[in-house]
Amino acid sequence: MHAGNPKSSDAGDEFSGTPGEDPPPRWEEARRSDILSFVSTSPQEPLSRTPTSPPSVAIVGLGLLGGSVALALRQTHPDIRIVGCARREETRQFAIENGVVDSATDDLIAACSDVDIVVIATPVDQIADTAVTIGRACPRVVMTDVGSTKLGITQAVAEHPEIAARFVAAHPIAGSEKTGIQNSRADLFQGRPIVITPLEIAAPSDSPATDSGVIHTIEEFWRATGGHVTRMTPQRHDELLAISSHMPHLMASLIAGQLPEEARPLAGTGWLSTTRIAAGAPGLWTAIVAENRSAIVAALKSTQAELDVLIQRIENHEDEAVRDWLTVAQTTRQNTPSSQSTASSSAGG
Repeated sequence: MHAGNPKSSDAGDEFSGTPGEDPPPRWEEARRSDILSFVSTSPQEPLSRTPTSPPSVAIVGLGLLGGSVALALRQTHPDIRIVGCARREETRQFAIENGVVDSATDDLIAACSDVDIVVIATPVDQIADTAVTIGRACPRVVMTDVGSTKLGITQAVAEHPEIAARFVAAHPIAGSEKTGIQNSRADLFQGRPIVITPLEIAAPSDSPATDSGVIHTIEEFWRATGGHVTRMTPQRHDELLAISSHMPHLMASLIAGQLPEEARPLAGTGWLSTTRIAAGAPGLWTAIVAENRSAIVAALKSTQAELDVLIQRIENHEDEAVRDWLTVAQTTRQNTPSSQSTASSSAGG
């Protein structure tokens, strides 16, 4: 899913630096201190040092998540400069007119060439190629993303060690079945888990690793959106998200697709609640399935086995076993923090 380059309408692929010049192996300490001083300080607190200029951020992909990142940063740090990148003119115009970004363009490299941090908020099957394209042309930016799959993305970026050192894959576990920048919210990430999967813990010692200073900066960046940051390996992230998000979305879609037309007037709140996430964008979810195929198949097979047992118990009149099964599920649901249970799925949350 990572082959090829991003389309020219969204991304340039030419290196803008001096031919033959290698990107700096480590991120500049002074600028990192500037950004850390800014994003780790609330507007009510004085900066520990005066930065040469407020940090700037490019958001590549102005949808629900990209727009919400921008609005969250605006709320906590009004002085931050935000550049948006989107293909559709109406999206760019909406983002500027509603104060989501300061400026917007459909030129990927123009958006990213003069910023400190780039957030890649494209569909998951475009993230790795986009990161590599930006990394080649803009050797001094650090990058993160919002994709709900991580293993394929990190493996693809790791093939470019200089770029991998400046990329920290992330997944803010938040979303909505509603899509588009018009549904973005400043509080979307408030109190939500944000998983980062830096290559430092993803790869053996002789493999590409993310600059530790970049990891710390991206952690603070995501905390500035209101989220709670945690680390794990890309593989473990994908396994857990297959169980907690990707498989449930497919099951909700399965239930929604089984409803015959004559039953639609009878659909109550139970059906509506169970299938709410099935309203997520099919294109985004097709890409998620393709990127996390193995883990999703494993989760579906496990669910299939559980369903076979349940069918057998119902057929055999094992009502007490069914009650016990329902009780376990009830307890699990009741013990899941409400802030997590409201996460939805249009962006793979």
